[in-house]
Amino acid sequence: MDKFRGHGLAKRIKRKAFELSRQRYPNAKIFGLTTGLAVMKINSELGYKPVTFSELTDDEAFWKGCQSCVNYDILQRTNRKHCLCTGMLFDPEKEKEK
Repeated sequence: MDKFRGHGLAKRIKRKAFELSRQRYPNAKIFGLTTGLAVMKINSELGYKPVTFSELTDDEAFWKGCQSCVNYDILQRTNRKHCLCTGMLFDPEKEKEK
């Protein structure tokens, strides 16, 4: 909805979800897929880095979530190596190194 755009709502929601995840699972890697530039920007601000899909997960349950995406055929044809989405990963171990 246009009335919510430009107010930083997505950024606040994403930041709170990220903070809660870090509190509950401080040693867990957090990752996601997106084609949206705005989401990539938010993720980058939170410390996520772009990674290859092989660095994400081999959990079948996660990849089944991609089946409803219009780009799923690309992901499937390339054996989960390529897609229009960008994989982004927050690795707490790498944050400690900083």
